[in-house]
Amino acid sequence: MSEPAGRGQGHTIGRVPDTDDLTRLAAAPPARVARLVAGALTPANVVLALTAYLCARHASGTGEAVRWWLVVAVLVVAAPYALLFWALRTGRVGDRQVVRRSQRPWLLGLVAICVAGAVVWLWLGGAPPALAVTITAVLTGVVVVALLSVRWKVSAHTATYAAAVTVLGFEQPALAAVLALGIPLVGWARVRAGRHSLGQVLGGAAVGILVAAVVVGALD
Repeated sequence: MSEPAGRGQGHTIGRVPDTDDLTRLAAAPPARVARLVAGALTPANVVLALTAYLCARHASGTGEAVRWWLVVAVLVVAAPYALLFWALRTGRVGDRQVVRRSQRPWLLGLVAICVAGAVVWLWLGGAPPALAVTITAVLTGVVVVALLSVRWKVSAHTATYAAAVTVLGFEQPALAAVLALGIPLVGWARVRAGRHSLGQVLGGAAVGILVAAVVVGALD
């Protein structure tokens, strides 16, 4: 699989070189179903769906729900994607999913700044507490994954999906129990497509569940 040449593609940080992830990706056979699953359950889609539900349930009206959801859509989803596309355009990352671990920490740091802006806006602006708490959990998760990325890569797909299920567990336990069945599906898709190892998807799921449980449990 060929990918755009980018700055720092040969960098290694810690004990695990980027070439391990690149080799795994190149060796993965075509996996249409895995790509469809991962495409449908991207972190962006999961965050947008969860926050739409929280806004609809906890806002005082449709107008308020839409207003707060748009804050999330712009600062938590659109702004990070704009940073990613800029990084791709300038060659700072080699592919859209940033398979090279060494290229992740600084980008995740910028994403954390965007999400922090949303957290401040939501808390100070009087957003529904459930929404503000959830985006605080998202910020915490981004920071944790960024720090881990200095030495190890975890799956953002599984981390985000597992975190969303955990948050939903505080709202609708029965529905969350059903949706939890999707955690291994997302993990399978990432391994099958060669994007992550089994350990990386398990690590992502663990980070998502722990961070969401601790943050929501403490602030809710």
